[in-house]
Amino acid sequence: MIHLQQVSVVYPNGTRALSNVDLHIERGEFAFITGASGSGKSTLLALVYRDIAPTEGKVIVDGQDIAKLPPRRVPYLRRKVSVVFQDFRLLPDKTIWENVGFALDVLGASRREKHHKVPLTLELVGLSSKAEDYPRELSAGEQQRVCIARSLVNMPPVLLADEPTGNLDPDMSWEIVQLLADIAGQGTTVVMATHDKRIVDRMGRRVVQLVQGMMVRDAKEGGRYDAP
Repeated sequence: MIHLQQVSVVYPNGTRALSNVDLHIERGEFAFITGASGSGKSTLLALVYRDIAPTEGKVIVDGQDIAKLPPRRVPYLRRKVSVVFQDFRLLPDKTIWENVGFALDVLGASRREKHHKVPLTLELVGLSSKAEDYPRELSAGEQQRVCIARSLVNMPPVLLADEPTGNLDPDMSWEIVQLLADIAGQGTTVVMATHDKRIVDRMGRRVVQLVQGMMVRDAKEGGRYDAP
């Protein structure tokens, strides 16, 4: 589903964010990308949703080399690749239902499609009872669930999560990660960038570790945050 081949990223100021990264993530897999701040986690995710292009190498998503995409085609890629960020980015003057439905508005979905998909997605993340509430009326964990719902409502095959638990307490963080794991269990490829050692160790999933832009470890199963 996601394949990086000898990928390097050098920013215009000369900073090397990634160096010769080779990575393959299967459809329906759940993988953590770990590393300290500045290690290249967010850069790697940005490559996959084509916020940036590699300086060298190929980034293949669902069989397509997205590094070659012209700008006008990038919105079509993002129908396949959704992103959940650390900061919630919800629309404060819209209800939870409207926030989730807004993602479909951007894609030109019909009213009928919205009224079918939004309730199903809110049920998936456990927020059916909050549909008419506003973001300010929800806890931080609930707001992050809305963000996940908004990213999932179009049923994309890939979901990227960039430090999604960074603003949450430990209990809420665990709930969010379990939700992401459940989503992966239904066939969505989930890649989560994090520096939360407790969650990574507790989950025991695949761990890809970056150090100064280089991939230094890829523990396929039962991974821990720190190498043994």
